[in-house]
Amino acid sequence: MTKLLPVTAYTIRRLLRQYQGQLKSVVVEGACLVADPEADLNAVLESLYLDEEEVRSQMAEIEKLMMTHQLLLKAGAKEQAAAIEDQILWIFGLKRIKDQAGQETPAMPIMMAV
Repeated sequence: MTKLLPVTAYTIRRLLRQYQGQLKSVVVEGACLVADPEADLNAVLESLYLDEEEVRSQMAEIEKLMMTHQLLLKAGAKEQAAAIEDQILWIFGLKRIKDQAGQETPAMPIMMAV
């Protein structure tokens, strides 16, 4: 079975931590595993998409979106990066909810390699 790249899983966990308390599952409760910072993200995808080919397709889409996300952050396109984050979260069956002021939280800061 295909697995998410470690750097992708790490970045998604950062997103899940950043938006903890601001995410809502769009899947019927109990129908699948819920993505959270400690969850096995590969297992979450396998529980959401039961067909092996669909799991591979979603993982490939996530990898592509993560590369685009990093490029957008480097270019300073925070609004577009936030839209990519929303697409990634949606693949995991989650969506961001608005804060009390009706604003979505800003995009994740760029991750720098050391």
